Amino acid sequence: MFTGFTQDAVDFLTDLRFNNNQQFYEQNKQRYEEKVKAPLRALAEEMTPVVQLIDPKLDTRAGRTMSRIRRDTRFSRDKSPFRDHAWLGWRYPGEARSEGFGMYWGFGPEWIVWGCGCYAADKPLMDALRLHIRKHPDEVRAALHQKRLDGRFTLYGEDYKKIAVPDDVPDDLRALYVKKGFGIEHVGDERDWQIFKTHEMADVLAGDLAAMGPLQQLMQRMRREAEHAQQETARLREQEMKKAAQPAPQKGTLTVHGAEDFEF
Repeated sequence: MFTGFTQDAVDFLTDLRFNNNQQFYEQNKQRYEEKVKAPLRALAEEMTPVVQLIDPKLDTRAGRTMSRIRRDTRFSRDKSPFRDHAWLGWRYPGEARSEGFGMYWGFGPEWIVWGCGCYAADKPLMDALRLHIRKHPDEVRAALHQKRLDGRFTLYGEDYKKIAVPDDVPDDLRALYVKKGFGIEHVGDERDWQIFKTHEMADVLAGDLAAMGPLQQLMQRMRREAEHAQQETARLREQEMKKAAQPAPQKGTLTVHGAEDFEF
């Protein structure tokens, strides 16, 4: 059962930030296992029933939900071997951390956040959402503005610098319409840092995940619609390519017959 994180968890990540090397980690591995990893796993396991109610297809396996302490530095300029933060993320099996729309919770030495959203720009997904905003604005509005979340969660995401916004897009959804990708997020305050050290953190997170459920479900539908649109586009393109590759029909040849070719 999750009983909260201790100050030792924050202290370990702070120390790791300033001693980000293999020697320090080996000397303090037990601190990480007991103070960070164990309570993080307990929190993940306590959230599993809530996440499965939102969408049973979301991956709740600890190995896929919990962040790893070691960083993948192969394609990064930052070669620091370890993360100085920890997080939980719920996404779909086979989906990379940098893809899709998912729910998350995490903390570092001076921050704690949770929410749901896109990790990066996702044009097919957002194109599907933009069409849905125009056709079903009330459904988008209801998913985005759950009573429990309003006033505590804020919209984030990079905007297109130039994008035509149709007249039928409601004023209150225009900020969402112009996003390259988006999410909603709560940044922890002093009160959240207090409950971070108790079981109440699990209670608050469970309630917020449930409230984010309609948005998560809506965006998964948008994903399916985006994939269908891409498949249809590919099918039509293939038809056009096949049509263009077919040889042009040969024009008929006029044959002139003499009288001797006919019998009377």
